[in-house]
Amino acid sequence: MGRMLGGYRTTQMLHVAAKLGLPDILASGPMSVEALAVTARVHPPSLHRLLRALSSMGVFAERRDGTFESTPLAATLRSDADGGLRAFALSYGESWWWNSFGMLRHSIETGETGFRKVHGMELFEYLGRNPEAARVFNENMTAMTRREADSVVAAYDFSGTRVLVDIGGGHGALATAILRRQPGARAVIFDQPSVIAGAGPALGEPGVASRCELAGGDFFQSVPGGADTYTLKDILHDWDDERSTAILLNIRRAMSGGASLLVIERVIDPGNEAQAGKLVDITMLALTGGMERTRAQYQRLLEGAGLRMERIIATQSGSSIIVAKPE
Repeated sequence: MGRMLGGYRTTQMLHVAAKLGLPDILASGPMSVEALAVTARVHPPSLHRLLRALSSMGVFAERRDGTFESTPLAATLRSDADGGLRAFALSYGESWWWNSFGMLRHSIETGETGFRKVHGMELFEYLGRNPEAARVFNENMTAMTRREADSVVAAYDFSGTRVLVDIGGGHGALATAILRRQPGARAVIFDQPSVIAGAGPALGEPGVASRCELAGGDFFQSVPGGADTYTLKDILHDWDDERSTAILLNIRRAMSGGASLLVIERVIDPGNEAQAGKLVDITMLALTGGMERTRAQYQRLLEGAGLRMERIIATQSGSSIIVAKPE
């Protein structure tokens, strides 16, 4: 219990280490605290205390000569790490994210997000007004999708996909993974114009960019038509039932009779077993006003939009693929 209660320290220490780029700096070899402090532009004695604390947890290591070196744990926070966790560390400690969790009691008492209590507006409005926060948030979402995309394409047979529309597709991580597996398919990545403006560099992979179209818009108004497969990953959990239904209704209007919708979310099962979705649900409570849902709750949402749940496919990432068809 004591270790759980002290988690707040760990989150902030890892955030600061990632923000200062310490894992990147130490990638070239051990350094003294003084040299590292000059490079990172920080106070040497305070940096020593941070490195010492993180070294006790296996993040960095202090050598006998007093220098510090990287470790495999630290390497996961490097900017060039495959499937790295740096984007998560950068997000979780930022004041606009962190302070919202300080209002969790308020959220439990009122149902209002801690984010609104702190900032006077909801998360996505705030991101629209704060480009740097939006950049950090979008990098977090891209990193999360990259970690999960391979498990999605391994679990679902995309061989029949010719035209994919990825609703809320961000910087194209999921669409890219699908197109790698399906060389005859093309994709439309649909998101807010400010989001897809940053998708170009992420789509520089040969053989992928030429088969991608970037489309800006608002999924509360309409979505592109003409696809045989629609994907909706980690979108519905951001919104309450009313707003989620509005998104699904617009997708249903765009779908032909033979099209499929893949809702990729963490479906919460009954019981006391540990599930990532149960903790992500608290993030939704604090930040977005949405929620993680059970199978029955997703079925009701889909039926309310004229869609039929066909099946649910588990993936190795902990997310599930909810396959839906028009009624």
